[in-house]
Amino acid sequence: MSTERDNALLQKKKSQVLLAALILVALILLPKFIVGYWLRVFTVIFMFGVISQGLNIMAGYMGYIPFGNAMFYGIGAYSTAVAMSHGVPFVLSMCIGAAASVIISVLFGLPVLRLRGHYFAIATIGLAGALLSVVENATEFTGGAMGTTLPIIDKPPQQLYSYFYWGMLGLMVGTTLAMGLIMKSKFGYGIRSIKANEDAANAMGINTTYHKVVTWAISAFFTSLAGSIYAYWMSFIAPTEVFDVMLVVNGIVILLVGGMGSILGPVLGAFIFELLSELTWSHFGEYHLATLGISTILIVFLLPKGLIGKLESLKKKSIPIQDGKIY
Repeated sequence: MSTERDNALLQKKKSQVLLAALILVALILLPKFIVGYWLRVFTVIFMFGVISQGLNIMAGYMGYIPFGNAMFYGIGAYSTAVAMSHGVPFVLSMCIGAAASVIISVLFGLPVLRLRGHYFAIATIGLAGALLSVVENATEFTGGAMGTTLPIIDKPPQQLYSYFYWGMLGLMVGTTLAMGLIMKSKFGYGIRSIKANEDAANAMGINTTYHKVVTWAISAFFTSLAGSIYAYWMSFIAPTEVFDVMLVVNGIVILLVGGMGSILGPVLGAFIFELLSELTWSHFGEYHLATLGISTILIVFLLPKGLIGKLESLKKKSIPIQDGKIY
C-alpha cells in the first residue's frame, strides 16, 4: 500500500510540474495574442506577484509585517533612474538598486527587527517616510518632488510592452522558485520557528537576529528588482508613486486572497485581485473602489485561509481513510 501511495504521489507531482510548465509556456507566448492594454494588466499582475512574495516571506512565514517595504521598491526605482542617467546599463543599474536595498535593509534591520508586532510595522512606515523625504529633497540627484525620467527605448509599443511583460514574468517565476527553495531549506525552517515562537526558537539555539535580518534582505532584494523594472517600463517616476504605502497594502490584500504562508498564494492572489480590480473598474466606473473593497472582504470572509488554504482543506477531505489509516 505504501508503494502504491508513493507511486501515486510521484505521478501527481509529475502532473503538477507538467501543468505548471504548460501554464508558463502559455504565459510566455501570450504577448503574441493580446494587445498593449492587456499586456500592461498582466505585467502589473506579475509585479504584484513579486511584491507579495517579498511580503510573504516576512509576514506569511516569519510573522513580521513590513508596511514600509515600499521603500525598497522606491530604492530600486530611483537607483535605476539615477544610475541610467549617468550612462550605466539597465541590468547593472538594477543590480546597484538591489545591492543598495539589501545594504539598507541590513543596516536598518539590525535595530528595527528587535521590535515586534505593530511596533515593527510602524517603525518600517517611519523609515519609508524618512527615505521618501530624502528623495524629495535631494533635487540634484533625484529630481526632487517633480520626479525624474529614464531613457526611452526606441521600439514599437507592442514590442516594448512585450519586453517588460517577459521581464516581470521572469522575475515573478524566479522569485517564486527561490521562495520555494528557501522555505524547504534549514534556513526556511528557522524562519518558521520565529513565527511559531520566537523565544522558544532562541532557547533552542536558533540565531533569530540573523534569520530576521537575512529574511528582510531577501524581501528587499526582490522588491527592489520589481521597482527597477517598473521604473524603466514607465520611463518616468515620482517619489510619492514608488514610495507609496498602498503598494504594500495591496500586496497584503493579495496575500490574504491567495493564501498567506504558501508559495503559490501570492501568485494566485495577484491574478485574482488585479483581474477583479480591472473587472470592477470597467463595469462600475466611479464606484469601482467600493465594489472592489466589498468583493475583497467577501473573498477573505469566505476564504479565511485564502484560496490555497481552501484548496488544501478540500484536498484533505478527499483523502480516503481505511481502517483508521490515511492512504
